[in-house]
Amino acid sequence: MSGLEAASGRNGICATAILMSAGFFLSSAGRGVTAPNRLIVLVYAGTVSLAIGLVSLRIGLLAA
Repeated sequence: MSGLEAASGRNGICATAILMSAGFFLSSAGRGVTAPNRLIVLVYAGTVSLAIGLVSLRIGLLAA
């Protein structure tokens, strides 16, 4: 596995945990909030990060 695939796999999957958690908690923070605010975009960014991390991990494992 090359360095780029390994780094994007490791960092992408770790960033997913941070981005999705932050998105869930920060989008519902505040008083009287009944709908998510704009920070819900962090959940979608976490999903993209997970997809990139898993694809690069799969490419790296198949190429090995």
